[in-house]
Amino acid sequence: MCLLAPRQANPGLSPGVLQFMNEEQKPELKKKREEALPERLLRRVLESMGDVVDRKFGRTVAPKGGLTTSQLIERMKKLIDERVRDEGRKGRIAPHHLRLKVEWGTHSEAPPEIIKDLEHEILAAAIDHVNDHRYRTMAPMNVDTEVDIFTTGISVDPTFGEFEEELRQADEAKRAAQLEVPHRSPFEKIPDVNLIARVTIRNEAHELPLALKPGGKRLSVGRVADNELTLNDASVSKIHAALTMNQQGTLLVADTGSTNGTYINGRRISYGEARQIEEGDVVGFGDVEVRFRKTE
Repeated sequence: MCLLAPRQANPGLSPGVLQFMNEEQKPELKKKREEALPERLLRRVLESMGDVVDRKFGRTVAPKGGLTTSQLIERMKKLIDERVRDEGRKGRIAPHHLRLKVEWGTHSEAPPEIIKDLEHEILAAAIDHVNDHRYRTMAPMNVDTEVDIFTTGISVDPTFGEFEEELRQADEAKRAAQLEVPHRSPFEKIPDVNLIARVTIRNEAHELPLALKPGGKRLSVGRVADNELTLNDASVSKIHAALTMNQQGTLLVADTGSTNGTYINGRRISYGEARQIEEGDVVGFGDVEVRFRKTE
């Protein structure tokens, strides 16, 4: 067996000289470390700020919404093309109102100037796209931003704004005049989905009917009577949660700032987080348990 002797920092120097040099160098090394520390902290802050700005624009490599800004704009252009109306001699009419939806929490906390810059970027891209394809619009192009707890990341929904109902009625009248077989268009009325909510409060159960439209208005849940689902129990907040159904017919629930929380099968969901409700799930609003089922 061979044992290796410890390696000297500088075998040509005596221990006394080495000790003297180390003591002489200590103040200088300490000074360098003290000078380097603020620089590292400053660099870290700047990098964090840059990451925040990029994340607000969806420019990270894998943002939560799965979209970069360029992908967001390309998806918006595709939706505009899909919703263009061919009005014959009047030309092709494109949506003019852009609903920019941002996720509650991380994205909605972005500074106002960040959101404004994103609005300008989206609007400029939409105007260029409409002009390049020689579309017409029923009103000037505009963008409106809203924070939505049921949106993940950032999305853009092109619409005809105040003309939606007018165009829907025109489509229905045209179909009736031509005696066409009814078919669904983007402006056709979507039927409601009927639900039964079985509510259990302190071992007493009763059932309440609910109606939700896929992709439509959300329903509020709370203790006061003006909620669509009223749960008269002290553990339930006045405005406790919200229910909605996406366009695929999936029922979702989100807590809107309750005191005693919203639960799915005993697990509390975060404030502002939208979670899917599946068949057989027990949804807790405070101490109240609710089961939802669809009716024919």
